[in-house]
Amino acid sequence: MKRRKFSSKEASSGKSDQEYSNFLLEENLSGIDPDTDLIISFEEERQAKKLILIPSESICPQAVRQALGSVFTNLYAEGYPPLKMTRDEERLLLDFKDQLAHYRRYADRRFYKGGEYVNFVESLAQRRAAQCFATEKNPHSRIKIRADQIFVNVQPLSGAAANNSVYEAFVEPGDTVMGMALAHGGHLTHGSQFNRSGRRYHIISYEVSEETERLDYEVIKRLAIEHKPKMIIAGYTSYPWAPDWQKFREIADTVGAILFADIAHPAGLVIAGQYPSPVGHADVITLTTHKTLCGPRGAIILTTDEEKAQRIDNAVFPGEQGGPHVNKFAAMAVAFKIAQTEKFKKLQEKIVENAKVLASSLKKRGLKIAYGGTNTHLLVIDLKAIKTRTGFPLKGEIAARILDLCGLVVNKNTIPGDETAADASGIRLGTPWITQRGLGKEEMEKLAELIHRVLMSIQPFSYIGLAGDLSRGKIDLETLEEVKHEVAELTHRAKAQVSLHDRSAKLGYPHYDLATKPSVKETRLLTQHQKLGAKLVENNGWKMPLHYQNVTEELKAVRRTAAIFDLGDMGLLKVSGERAKPLLQGVSTNNLAKLKPGQLLRSFLLDRRAQLIDDVSILYLNCDNRGRDHYLVVTNPSPTEKVKLWLRGHSDGYISFDSNDIFAKIEGPAVVEDLRETVEEGSRRMGIALYGPNSSRILSKIDPSLANLKKFHFRSGKIKEIEGIISRTGYTQESSGFEFYIHPDDAIKLWNLLLRQGEEFGIKAAGLLTRQHLYSEAGLPSEENPKSTTDGLSLYKTHPSYFHLSKPYFVGQKIINKALESSAVKEEFHYKEEKDKVRQTPLYEEHLRLGARFIRFAGWKMPVCYTSISEEHRAVREAAGLFDVTHMGVIEIAGEHAASFLDTVSTNYVRWLKDGQSQYAYLLDPDGNILDDVMIYRRRHDRYMMVVNAVNEKKIWAWLNAVNSKKFLIDRDHPNKEVEGKAVLKDLKSSSSVKDQKVDLALQGPNSLSILQKLAKEKELKRKLARMAKNEFIEVTLAGIKMIISRSGYTGEDIGYELYLHPGDAPLIWTLLLQEGKEFGIKPSGLGARDSTRVKAGLPLYGHELAGKYGITPTEAGYGAFVKLHKPYFIGKKCLLERQAQRKMEVIRFKMKSKGIRMVKSEDPVVDEKGQYMGRVTSSALVEGIQVGLAYVDKNFAEEGRTMGIFMLPRGGKFSPEAPKDELTRGDKVLLHQEAIVLSRFPERENSEM
Repeated sequence: MKRRKFSSKEASSGKSDQEYSNFLLEENLSGIDPDTDLIISFEEERQAKKLILIPSESICPQAVRQALGSVFTNLYAEGYPPLKMTRDEERLLLDFKDQLAHYRRYADRRFYKGGEYVNFVESLAQRRAAQCFATEKNPHSRIKIRADQIFVNVQPLSGAAANNSVYEAFVEPGDTVMGMALAHGGHLTHGSQFNRSGRRYHIISYEVSEETERLDYEVIKRLAIEHKPKMIIAGYTSYPWAPDWQKFREIADTVGAILFADIAHPAGLVIAGQYPSPVGHADVITLTTHKTLCGPRGAIILTTDEEKAQRIDNAVFPGEQGGPHVNKFAAMAVAFKIAQTEKFKKLQEKIVENAKVLASSLKKRGLKIAYGGTNTHLLVIDLKAIKTRTGFPLKGEIAARILDLCGLVVNKNTIPGDETAADASGIRLGTPWITQRGLGKEEMEKLAELIHRVLMSIQPFSYIGLAGDLSRGKIDLETLEEVKHEVAELTHRAKAQVSLHDRSAKLGYPHYDLATKPSVKETRLLTQHQKLGAKLVENNGWKMPLHYQNVTEELKAVRRTAAIFDLGDMGLLKVSGERAKPLLQGVSTNNLAKLKPGQLLRSFLLDRRAQLIDDVSILYLNCDNRGRDHYLVVTNPSPTEKVKLWLRGHSDGYISFDSNDIFAKIEGPAVVEDLRETVEEGSRRMGIALYGPNSSRILSKIDPSLANLKKFHFRSGKIKEIEGIISRTGYTQESSGFEFYIHPDDAIKLWNLLLRQGEEFGIKAAGLLTRQHLYSEAGLPSEENPKSTTDGLSLYKTHPSYFHLSKPYFVGQKIINKALESSAVKEEFHYKEEKDKVRQTPLYEEHLRLGARFIRFAGWKMPVCYTSISEEHRAVREAAGLFDVTHMGVIEIAGEHAASFLDTVSTNYVRWLKDGQSQYAYLLDPDGNILDDVMIYRRRHDRYMMVVNAVNEKKIWAWLNAVNSKKFLIDRDHPNKEVEGKAVLKDLKSSSSVKDQKVDLALQGPNSLSILQKLAKEKELKRKLARMAKNEFIEVTLAGIKMIISRSGYTGEDIGYELYLHPGDAPLIWTLLLQEGKEFGIKPSGLGARDSTRVKAGLPLYGHELAGKYGITPTEAGYGAFVKLHKPYFIGKKCLLERQAQRKMEVIRFKMKSKGIRMVKSEDPVVDEKGQYMGRVTSSALVEGIQVGLAYVDKNFAEEGRTMGIFMLPRGGKFSPEAPKDELTRGDKVLLHQEAIVLSRFPERENSEM
């Protein structure tokens, strides 16, 4: 090959520097990713506006953050620096000439090259950490340890990773380890079962003394001697007292254990001498650098034993993690340098001092401090000690949520006695952050007063959840806002890392937002008013025209010609979201359900005492393509701020509004924007009004189409290039006028246009006095008219058109309804069972062909089994069972009011559903009795499907139609109540539904998915079937048949499906499933297996464990989680609550101890161990040779593992007379009970009890 020569000419003629691409991506954050930049600004504002009292958080100094964001971020550095560098003192370490010469000859202990400067920052962080924790100059430390005697690993990514590395280094899985119990102040990694430490090792937890709430070292020592742990952990996350390291050392030495000190929390205090140092006592020490140390997020491990140091290094890398975060080394080095300053030590002193003052001040106000106090940086309030107004306990989660709304950030925390962290009864407070911001003794006392006020004002309660009680709480809006403002005053005193004068100051709602402080604002039309000679006054915080030349002339213009008004002081609130409509419906007295886009109504807003907040206009703007409704709420000047806070408070869901129902919440959330002050400049709006008989003629001159606008209608569009909303409204039905909501920049243009075009029609500008006169003429209450009434009842009598008392709920409605005697006469719903001839399902011929045995059930001839119940039961559990459930009722509820209709008639919350989701619910009558338990499927936002029990199909169809007609009684206390709007109901089983007809087949069992996937030819359909979660469904074509496939069922199987399809297609799909499912063990299954599987799973059956002879409620059946008490209203709610408050019984699940005994039947009596009657059996079944069942018993008896007796009564009611026990003779018989055992209400594992 000929060698090509290279010439300098070619080199000089190459590409210029500008022609080469720059791939460094060096743009600023705001330029390359404004979204992330904006989120950072949100967080900056939060940290500046709130007071953060979380003890594990602190403010990372700017210098540390600069190092954290350095170019060291770019590097990978698995391994360690040269051993020489890790042992050199700082002066020698920073001799760059010597160190680099050494590096170039001997390299380092890393797997990557290019780490020479990484070695410097990592070693520097190690040396400075050692300097910080050396005790040779610490006057409080008895054991003197020099910095060069301390070996440091700075690579752990977090405290948990550091702790896990210690386990890896010193103990083996299964070894015994002692640590403090999580609920008593320990950490997850100290042996909690939620953490791998609790699962991999044999954990012995020590606790605080019940009497002293302090550590009892004698008890800990006895535990150690008894269990001989290989490692003892000392260190805490919420225990507020410093430990006695010497005593822990003695205990560890007694049993030969490693003493592991976790000082993640007090590390900064230790450095400053405010907390005893474990150095010299503990074998190994871990700590995080981001709590009291105020450094970057990370952790380090210390030891004074070089052999242990080597084990630790190996455990960290390669044992626990790979490449370290190199940038963190640089940040740590800076943080440890800062930690050696006098200023840092003074900070730590103040942190402890503030914590003590805060604890003392809280205690002085009557709050109980867990563990008795503090001598560190943190404290825990024991909420269990608070006597609440509601009788429910106040829990940490809800206390923390409401304090956060007030601007005080804390965290829930377990305290001794708590069973789970999720239901913690404490809140943990810490002082590092607020001390860094400069707050001291005076502010601590104020904080204690605010925290006390909030905690004592919370009204706690709880809902029943699927996994236990859900603790909740409410607070008065007034208290919430008062505290928010007082917290704001404290934050103004405090220094902040981010100044509120920069970009974050532009942020408002929906971020942390305070009510606007009163200040005089000028209308955009001020110059126009001055030109017209108006007399200007300050009114409700606005500089507005009181009048122009003559008030009488202004009034005459309104009545005879036309008058123009500046409404710049009126509030304009935009309320948006999927639940915007129900939120406004719940707080307004009128009925928004009748509004269409482009329509408006006038309404009152009342508070919890049915006192007026404001009278408003509500405009329904539109519903967007995401299903979110948008409304405009026009408020009067004075109440605007209160209305805004009221709506936002209801959206958040923590404010009280109904003294008779603590559980109720107004539906939400929704976005409530103030269009006068929104940060989105283009969205701002203000109002101008044109009133009077000539107003239509003036608008007709501008745009003829505007004059045709109907009363209480509006439209969005342009008036001579001015974009806005034009509404035709008035204070009364008779008065007429137009209001314009336009951008403030267009106000002068529109004002002058209307004046110019209205000149020939006698238009005049009018001021506040004329507005107030019109308001009074309409009989509307106002601050200017002290004689006006503001209670809801009086307002109803004077303005009935503003009310719709028959809608299900609005705030203040109960008080008004109670004062009024309803004149409504509604029919009582009664349903009489019809004796129809026995019907056959579409699959009857298939059942005959398969040799089924039939029974009559709910008016249908149904297969009870094909081979045997036990065989079919086994198929469902091990393979798959195919059930004919075409006898079930299927009803469609559709239309714009479908969701509100369902939320009125059912106990669950329908608006939680998304398309393709379903939920279980109950339908109740007005007395709280269960009419049926149902499944509700959301096919679209305005189209739902309800599946009802066959036995109740006709009754439920009649009931739903009765409710929908608004002619029947749904509330005995308030007979006028009715659904807010009618739904469109369709019986999908009826032939009248033609192609929309639906019947149900159930395919249940672990192989169900495989069978369906075999029928599905398309890969995407197979994937869809596999991705379906429980209670989800898809609408598909399977094997050429259109159907709904739902992952649901009534057998307790995790994998199970229901297929809703046209009855004409049922035989074909039934046959196909049986054919294609043969290889998967499918079996046709009858009602017998359906009953046995549901009994084994603990599922209730209507008439047995629901309703029936004993009127069993959902809560008694174990299904209270499907009754959503947060809904302000559903039919039967009040009566159900009353019954729940009195409940003494509940359903249990049991199994018989003996095999081969007579079958237990419904109504057999149940007794306890002492023979005392407890209740009755409701259902039973034979499963795998053992009888299982459900019984309705005294709730005090419902304890898992308890033994009970069941008397199997003679069948047919033939009781043999028994002689008195003292008269028994040979041959006499007495009825004996058979023993059973109470099981958990629902089985966790299928075979765990059999």
